Amino acid sequence: MNPKMLYFFFFVFFACMGALVWSQLKDKKAANPWALGKGYDVRGIDLSHHNGGIAYDELDSLDFVFLKVTEGESWTDKTFSKHYAAFREKEIAVGAYHFFRFDTDGVAQARHFLNILDGKEFQIPLIVDVEHENNPILSREKVIERLRAFMKEVKRQTGIKPIIYTNGIGYSDFISEDFNDHTLWLSATNSWRPAMMDCTFWQFNIEANLSAITHRVDLNVFRGSREEWEGYLKEHKPFKVSSN
Repeated sequence: MNPKMLYFFFFVFFACMGALVWSQLKDKKAANPWALGKGYDVRGIDLSHHNGGIAYDELDSLDFVFLKVTEGESWTDKTFSKHYAAFREKEIAVGAYHFFRFDTDGVAQARHFLNILDGKEFQIPLIVDVEHENNPILSREKVIERLRAFMKEVKRQTGIKPIIYTNGIGYSDFISEDFNDHTLWLSATNSWRPAMMDCTFWQFNIEANLSAITHRVDLNVFRGSREEWEGYLKEHKPFKVSSN
């Protein structure tokens, strides 16, 4: 056989084998939506109206859940109250988040968020979602000014600094220089970024299929041991939101 033809057949063979192995690994990863975060034992999800129906009884293994509450200064997620009641009954730690609008006054957003949460109890600090997606383009200075006002108002009424949720771009554009003293919940579908940015919570899968949830859902982990998680909960005593 011509040496060139032999090399060609070897190349095709190894290319096919490589494709087969990659396909099997991909299928295995798809079958286990928690694969990327497998190094962490403390698991959670985040939910909003986008996730559809929830079979709460099938989610007993979760350690925490983050629920969308509000957006801007007037919008409220219609599923929040139902989710909150269900997970509180299951004694799963609940966190509540507000999607921050760049084009709306920060204090007005904070007051809307706190008003909806009035009378509800949490053990995880309140959360603000800061990202470019679904936000208009504004100057960094204006976004920082409004975000700082939001943070100040939430802390004034709760006594606790909010957790910040963002992604890599949001972190570098708005958080790293001005809010690096806040606990970070980072969205990243790779394993190196959370360690580099030293986040406490890591959202590593943004399109997981779980049988208990109608639509795709985001998966999260606490970046520490179970013992450290218990310490985190002890450090953050339950508090009740009081809007005023």
